[in-house]
Amino acid sequence: MQIAVVGCGWLGLPLAISLQKSGHSIVATRRSKAGCSQLRSLGSTCVQFELGATLTQEKFAPIFNCDLLVLNIPVDRKTASAEEFSTNMDDFLRHAVDSNIKQVIFVSTSSVYGDLNAVVSEKSPTTPNTQSGKINLTVEQLVQRYFAAQASILRPAGLVGKDRHPVHYLAGKTELAAPNKVVNLVHQHDVIQSIECIIKNGIWGHTLVLSASEHPTRQDYYTWAAEQLSIAAPSFVEEPGQPSGKLIDASASLDILGIHLKYASPYDML
Repeated sequence: MQIAVVGCGWLGLPLAISLQKSGHSIVATRRSKAGCSQLRSLGSTCVQFELGATLTQEKFAPIFNCDLLVLNIPVDRKTASAEEFSTNMDDFLRHAVDSNIKQVIFVSTSSVYGDLNAVVSEKSPTTPNTQSGKINLTVEQLVQRYFAAQASILRPAGLVGKDRHPVHYLAGKTELAAPNKVVNLVHQHDVIQSIECIIKNGIWGHTLVLSASEHPTRQDYYTWAAEQLSIAAPSFVEEPGQPSGKLIDASASLDILGIHLKYASPYDML
């Protein structure tokens, strides 16, 4: 199958490599010439692309000649505005729906649920309260509008991998709030295997959540993680009470996918 992986960064690059090893023909995109050179050295077709570009340019034709699109453009601090991002994504998807692309996987985020103090599943109401959450929810709606039952949405929890762990951002910080809020994390490996499963088994028309099945508190987990990595432990304000906050229950989504997580606990991720 010809698959376009649009956004080959921290998640998209290993995904593209894995899909290529499985026998798929990959067209990948990166923003920079250096990024494209890296992908070409690995045997992938790479197109230098940034959201907002004029899509009728001939150099973008390989993207739209693919059968399947994995859309993995994260909303980050460089995103100028919600309106501009959403408008550019709408333009991209309208172009895609008139091309050879038949199915779409959109990598969204669990931040579309906001700060619900409840157990959250793929059926829970969306109440985003951050720019990232609001933009991703808008893009989800665009994907579903243009591709309907031929699209699947993936909402992963906080992403972790061997070179990425949130404890590094908390190391040595003091008086951190919300010590009893539970942690929702998912490993890069499990996100990739989920995407591959959607493709292999034709799991379309679904919105799926991904998270480890264990949810320790922030204080317990990040204190432990800092100790494992031999870095300065964060300290939290004293706050009595039971574990609280948003707890992502991915069990139904994992049943649909028919997989077991390799990293079912955050304690397995270090």
